[in-house]
Amino acid sequence: MSGDPEGTLRARMAWLHSWAGLLLGWLAFAVFVTGALSVYAPEISRWMMPETGAAGRADRQQALRTAEAALYREAPRAARWQLELPAPRKPLLTLSWSGPDGTADVRLDPATGAAVVPRDTEGGDFLVEFHYSLHAGKAGISLVGACSLGLLLVLVTGIIVHRRLFADFFTFRPRLSAGRAWLDAHNVLGVLPLPFSIMILVTALSTLLLTYLPAGVHARFGNDIAAMAAQVFPAPPGTHAQGDASMLPLPELVRRAETVLGAGKAGVVIVREPGREGAIADVMRVFDDRFMAFPDRVSLRADTGSIVDTQNRYGGALTLARTLGGLHYGYYAAPLLRALYFALALAGAGMIATGLALYSVRTSARGGRFAAAVHRINVAMICGPLCACAAYFLANRLAWPGAAGLHDREVLAFFLAWAGCWGHAVWGDPARLWRRQWLAAAVLWMALVPVDAAALALQPAFRHLLGQPLHAVAASLFAAMGGLSMWIALRRGRHERDATHASLHRGGTRRTGA
Repeated sequence: MSGDPEGTLRARMAWLHSWAGLLLGWLAFAVFVTGALSVYAPEISRWMMPETGAAGRADRQQALRTAEAALYREAPRAARWQLELPAPRKPLLTLSWSGPDGTADVRLDPATGAAVVPRDTEGGDFLVEFHYSLHAGKAGISLVGACSLGLLLVLVTGIIVHRRLFADFFTFRPRLSAGRAWLDAHNVLGVLPLPFSIMILVTALSTLLLTYLPAGVHARFGNDIAAMAAQVFPAPPGTHAQGDASMLPLPELVRRAETVLGAGKAGVVIVREPGREGAIADVMRVFDDRFMAFPDRVSLRADTGSIVDTQNRYGGALTLARTLGGLHYGYYAAPLLRALYFALALAGAGMIATGLALYSVRTSARGGRFAAAVHRINVAMICGPLCACAAYFLANRLAWPGAAGLHDREVLAFFLAWAGCWGHAVWGDPARLWRRQWLAAAVLWMALVPVDAAALALQPAFRHLLGQPLHAVAASLFAAMGGLSMWIALRRGRHERDATHASLHRGGTRRTGA
């Protein structure tokens, strides 16, 4: 039996931390980077759809009147209307309807009622989807879930291994050996977002818990998922439409619903069987001012305005699940807190990247095929996602407005850029992989600034956007990402030159001694 059980435990945890961190880190870095960008998914969508930048502002009453007029004009006999009111992060009025003739949707300028046709892009939604599914459907969701669970283990083992974790947080020695510098950076970036990282991983698992652990649902409901949803998620009352009947104006229906929801809190309105006797209007509350990411609902008779159902109380399971989901999504966050989410997510990505780099430094000293393979994979899995995100944005700006299939080409650019990083990592000179790929990332991110400005300036309808805060902040972030990548590339270049000189010096010494 070991005479130092604490030392034995720490040694075992160090082994587990290193191996689990390596294998999970390859995937987790891309998940964290796209997760950080997903914090600003609505803003990214607006940036990628400059056609929406000309939308004016209107008060809620005007927006509701505009929506009502458009719905009566475009879909008077539809079976269902839905409208999403403008919000600070989503300034357009979004309408959709369905009926015997199919479904349709339109986005309107809330001030003028004019239709806004943005370019064919997935915007920030692709980054959100990649963040939780890797653009790979259910298999990707399961893989990300397993990665999240494993990362919790990595965090716990890291706390055990680093005995002086919080003291090391205040120690950063970039001028010492590469291994010590990477370890110090790893400690700083690990401690800084530690509570956030634990919270984000636990809540990530909770958001898709039924996907990861379906046994409980199957044991009680079998394969009848609809029965489970009906019991857990409150359903609105059914309609009993009979004949034609006039409805109260939408502004009046929303006003009555807001006596329960709160003034100015309506976000979405759904009208079932509009223009019929017994039509129901469901008014949903926004939830960007609270942790629980689930909308309260008030259902009214659209023809009389009487409230027939209210849903603002929930069971413990739904409250817990949607509150954990709200903490993960950050919908409730004010601008400063949203920026903190973004910064801490990037710090988490930095923690993963420095951990992978530290592993490369330590294994490269031993040499061998495994160390060489890890080095190449690390380069592709760290620089690859950064180049891919920049290429995704560039593909949006380099496309002519109105081009069909743009969203497919943007996604293709994302994966082609990453594939290019993989190809270079596999076939390139291993001594220069880091510098060249960080340099590629710097060029791509920095190119976004002039490309964005030129693309907007060449279109008279978009020139006014150049002075808007959204595009100014985006340009600043692009330049910052490019500058950081360039700084890392230059440091890696200096490190590679020093390593080459040291190698030549050792070779010369051996020849002299011989």
